[in-house]
Amino acid sequence: MKKTLFKSVLLGAAALVALNAQAENRLFIEDFEIAPGETKTVTLMVEHPDQIFSSLQAYFAPVEGLTFGDVYEPELLDEDDTYPTNNRGRKMVVIPAYNFDDVANQFKIVLANMANGGDSYNGNALVAYWSTGTSYLADIEITASADFKGAQIVCDYCKASYDDPQAPASYIGHFELENVVVCNVTTPANGTPLADIVATGVNDQEYTVADALKIVSRAPKAGCVFVSDGKGNWMKVAAEGEVYDAIAAMDCIAANSLTGVLSDAECNQTLTVTAAPKAATDPVTAAATAWNLAQSDPTSAQYHFAPKVNEVILLTGYYFASEGAFRGYSSGNKGQSATVDMNWCNTETDMADGALYKDVECAVQLKEAWEAETPAGAPAHVKASDDLAFQNYIVYPLSVDATQILTGVENLNASKDVVSVKYVNAAGMVSNTPFQGVNMVVTSYADGSQVTTKVVK
Repeated sequence: MKKTLFKSVLLGAAALVALNAQAENRLFIEDFEIAPGETKTVTLMVEHPDQIFSSLQAYFAPVEGLTFGDVYEPELLDEDDTYPTNNRGRKMVVIPAYNFDDVANQFKIVLANMANGGDSYNGNALVAYWSTGTSYLADIEITASADFKGAQIVCDYCKASYDDPQAPASYIGHFELENVVVCNVTTPANGTPLADIVATGVNDQEYTVADALKIVSRAPKAGCVFVSDGKGNWMKVAAEGEVYDAIAAMDCIAANSLTGVLSDAECNQTLTVTAAPKAATDPVTAAATAWNLAQSDPTSAQYHFAPKVNEVILLTGYYFASEGAFRGYSSGNKGQSATVDMNWCNTETDMADGALYKDVECAVQLKEAWEAETPAGAPAHVKASDDLAFQNYIVYPLSVDATQILTGVENLNASKDVVSVKYVNAAGMVSNTPFQGVNMVVTSYADGSQVTTKVVK
């Protein structure tokens, strides 16, 4: 399998000086990014203007937040990928943690070339033969801690020596280096907070969500999950195949790991995944919000049905198959309602016509975009501030069963006839038409019941 070199600008790589040839050389790893909790394989390289005829030992200083893992021979790429061997066909082996010198608490590697095709190192410092240019020395696995924030990898000490009077003069017989910054390691750039994506996100733009996210509900028929940052912001996340399966199996998504392209259909934002996210190790608290269409207390926060787009709610209301809607009171044009679409439902239970359901898990969408002001001559759109704003919502039940039907309540399948509607202003004046400003609307029904609502004209 091919390995891709990490592309970035090399910073601060110090020179190493060959004592006999006075040639300038570099030992380095190309700067790279690693996310907290991630493991990456990077390649240790040496750049040299002369041929090197030597074994090599390197000692790396401990780095807070990084752990050095396996070391192995670099997997050289083919000719098209400019990843040369520079080893003259000899077999190079990597011997990790061979203690040439007793340097405590450091990560050590030894590189040597086995003569005559051998496959073991016998301690006699058989040498590698590196021709002029850049040689790829070893692949090193590096793991970042969960709280890693960036660091430098420093080689405290490196030496390559081979004393052979028969060696050609062009070969470097000995060189050393100390305190060399081998590379800079950074974490991926911070993403965009979910709140900003929801408020000001641009269609067809790719975003990485900065927040850790709770997966509140899943809609496999729609190929999406609904997530929240736990701060009242919601998003529909769409994916396909194995990527969807991986996301749906998570409880929470790690910060700065969910990347996708934003789209917006009638203000129903969707982030379509372009890079599979990682599971979060720390929990995010977010839950579905309960809404009751039958709430009759105008002072209640639940009275005016106004959930957020993509919010997962637990909806209580009467279901009427003929209207394809949940209602607060009865069929017909009375009470708040929400259009129902069963296409995303994970269960096969048919909903009972006229039954009062409690806490049906639903995903909220809009029929059309809200309009702050309808342009002159354009078809009227619903405003979020309208008294009938609830008519713009469409809810997708995600799971429902017969146990959620409330029994022992009056069946309101029959329509309730309105007797009168009165408007009361803040001064207590009553009128058959609304006053300018705040109105308390008292609706009286033929069965003697009354419902009071508050509207602003």
